[in-house]
Amino acid sequence: LEVALIGSCTNSSYEDISRSASLAKQAIDKNLEVHSEFTITPGSELVRYTIERDGLLDTFDQIGGVVLANACGPCIGQWARHIDDPNRKNSIITSFNRNFAKRNDGLASTHAFVASPEIVTALAIAGDLTFNPLTDTLKNRDGKEVKLDEPKGFELPPQGFDVKDAGYQAPAEDGSGVQVIVSPTSDRLQLLEAFKAWEGTDLKGLKLLIKAKGKCTTDHISMAGPWLKYRGHLDNISNNMLIGAVNAYNDKTDTVKNQLTGEYGAVPATQRAYKAAGIGSIVVGDENYGEGSSREHAAMEPRHLGVRAILVKSFARIHETNLKKQGMLALTFADKDDYEKIQEDDVIDIVGLTEFVPGSTLTVVFHHKDGSQDAITVNHTYNQQQIEWFKAGGALNVIRAQFAAAK
Repeated sequence: LEVALIGSCTNSSYEDISRSASLAKQAIDKNLEVHSEFTITPGSELVRYTIERDGLLDTFDQIGGVVLANACGPCIGQWARHIDDPNRKNSIITSFNRNFAKRNDGLASTHAFVASPEIVTALAIAGDLTFNPLTDTLKNRDGKEVKLDEPKGFELPPQGFDVKDAGYQAPAEDGSGVQVIVSPTSDRLQLLEAFKAWEGTDLKGLKLLIKAKGKCTTDHISMAGPWLKYRGHLDNISNNMLIGAVNAYNDKTDTVKNQLTGEYGAVPATQRAYKAAGIGSIVVGDENYGEGSSREHAAMEPRHLGVRAILVKSFARIHETNLKKQGMLALTFADKDDYEKIQEDDVIDIVGLTEFVPGSTLTVVFHHKDGSQDAITVNHTYNQQQIEWFKAGGALNVIRAQFAAAK
C-alpha cells in the first residue's frame, strides 16, 4: 500500500478525524513505523481549526501525516502524487466516496480502495492491504509484536467547535454599485453570460452529438483533475465536455461523427462546429446518467455549447436537477428499448414543447439517413416552476427577473 488518504467532503467530521488520530497516537506510543504515505484533508476550516486546537494535527504530524487544504483535493485528483513510474501497478486507499479508474490521480495503473477513516489509518501504519487490525500484529521499531487497540473518538469536540476565519464574507447590503472586473485575456476566469430563453417553438433539426454507452458519470461529462483550473472559465472548461463518455457506435471516447463534414473528431470540437453553424444538438445516454459528483459544470457545459436536450434511460437525481436549473431539457425514454432506434446520422425533432406542462409527455422524432423515421414518446419530471426555468433560459434568469421586478 503506497498512499492512504482520509478526509475531503466525506468522512471528515470531528468524530472521523478523532478516531483516526487515536490510531496515530497508538503508533507513537507503541513505537510503530508508518509504512505508507498518509494525508489528511479536513472537510472545512471549522473542522481544521478545531482539530488543530485539540492537538490532533500535531499527532498526525508526528507519524508523518501531511495535512492538505480544506478542499476536494486528492478526491478529484488535486494533489502531488509521488510515484516513480506512472505505468507501474500500485495501490492506494482512501476514505473518499468514489474509487473508479483514474479518479484520484489520473493513473489507470492505480488500484484505489475505499474504507472508513480508521481502517485507512490502520492500513497506512501497516503499509499492507492484507493487514487485519482485529487480529494481526505489527512489529515495532524495537522488534516487538504489538496490536492496535480499538480506535476511539468523540462525536463532537469536548470543548466545542471554534474557528477564527470561516471564510465567509457577507455580501454588500447594496450591490448596485459593485463591479466585478475580470481581465478579458484571462484563461481561468470569465464572467458568465445569461443563457438565451426558449424560442417558444418545438426544437427541430437537432443533430445527434453522442449516444453514450454504459456508465456516464459527471466525471465522464466534465472531468476533474487538471481541468479544475478552468472552473471559473466556462468556455475553457467546456473543452472537456463528454470526453470520457463512450460512443456507442465505435466504443471509443472523445471520438464522434461530425454530421456537417462526415469526419470523426473530439466531442467538444464537434459541438462547437454545430454551435457555429447555429444548429442545436442532443445527447443520448444510458442508465443513471450523471451519477457521482454534483458538479454544476456537467450541466453548464452542454448548455453553453448549444446542446438542447439530454435523453437517457434514467438520470441520477442531482444531475437531472442541475440540467433543469440551466434551462436544459432532461428527458427519459418512455420505452427504454427506444435507445436502440437511434442511429448515428439522425436529425432530431422535439415536439410538444408549446404544450409543455407537468405530467405530460413529449415526442421525439428521429429522421434517419435512409429517409425513414421513428417517433417515440419521452417522459419528464418538470414541475411548473422548472418549466418556467426552461422557458426563461435557466433558473438564474428567473431569479434576475424577479429581483428586477421587486426593485
